[in-house]
Amino acid sequence: MSDNFNNNNMQGGNNAQFGQGGQQGGEKADWMDKGIEAAGREAGVDISQKNADTAGDFANKEFKQKEGFGLPGVH
Repeated sequence: MSDNFNNNNMQGGNNAQFGQGGQQGGEKADWMDKGIEAAGREAGVDISQKNADTAGDFANKEFKQKEGFGLPGVH
């Protein structure tokens, strides 16, 4: 990753999303989305709520295809 990528994301782009009290579109973040965001922060990568939701939805869909049921608590 380039420094330009990290600098652009750390200039307050996501602070506005956190201040709105949820994801865009009125959807609440489930435990999977929050975990993906937290893992990104620990790794030093800024993951938006929208991207965390997309990744969580994908993971749940793949799990459901393999196991026949979705992960509990993931919407």
